[in-house]
Amino acid sequence: MADGEFIYRGNLSQTPLPEMLATIHRHRVPGVMELRRHDVSKNIYIVDGDVIFATSTDRRESLGDHLLAKGKISKAQLRVSAGEMARSLGKRHGTILVELGFLAPEDLGPAVREQVQVMLWSMFDWDDGEVAFRVGRFRDDEVYKIKIPTPAAIVAGCRRITDGRSVTARLGGRSTLYLPVARADHLSGLRLQPEEQRLLEMVDGKATLLQLCEDGPLSPGVNARLLYAFSVLGMVEKDSLSHSSGIRIQVRRTEGAED
Repeated sequence: MADGEFIYRGNLSQTPLPEMLATIHRHRVPGVMELRRHDVSKNIYIVDGDVIFATSTDRRESLGDHLLAKGKISKAQLRVSAGEMARSLGKRHGTILVELGFLAPEDLGPAVREQVQVMLWSMFDWDDGEVAFRVGRFRDDEVYKIKIPTPAAIVAGCRRITDGRSVTARLGGRSTLYLPVARADHLSGLRLQPEEQRLLEMVDGKATLLQLCEDGPLSPGVNARLLYAFSVLGMVEKDSLSHSSGIRIQVRRTEGAED
């Protein structure tokens, strides 16, 4: 990547990742978002506001370890391919796995996409950590490019947050009312799952936040996290005339990613 200027520095404890990504997508900014916490660094590569790749210094999130955990390669194959990668500087692990016959060429793209998605979803669980965003475009050979539309990533990532209390607290009190908002042009390609669409359609300015969470099509925790995603994306907004009880909505720690 060419030298760029850091235009944003922040902390996830003040501005959660979904809100940062929504702003970047809205303005179609290209660049790299670097997240640091403790001794782990993760990067999200963005072109035209959409995610095209992600990397992590956490060894457990490497392509080889991901494929091993999924049963796609053996420990012996991982050891051999890792040794070959150490001898072939600049060559990607996926390419080496294909060349060695450990992974079919047609399976490489889906494997990388799945690895990047798992890595990306894990970042939504970070409720603290330093963030820096640097504007710029990448050389064609710098990253393996896939495309995950950022609005879809925000919805899926919020839905999978393990403990959503830090983000759902930003929704307001239990009696807060939300209004539907006409979908903006930059969200025209977003396709919601049926239960997500049903929850969105329940937002009518009459049902309270508590009612939406309790009566929605999914568990209260998942409903709350999805409502947060809709709010971040500007698909719903608080009714400024409604009176909140001042008691924040509370949801239990998720019983599972897709409960």
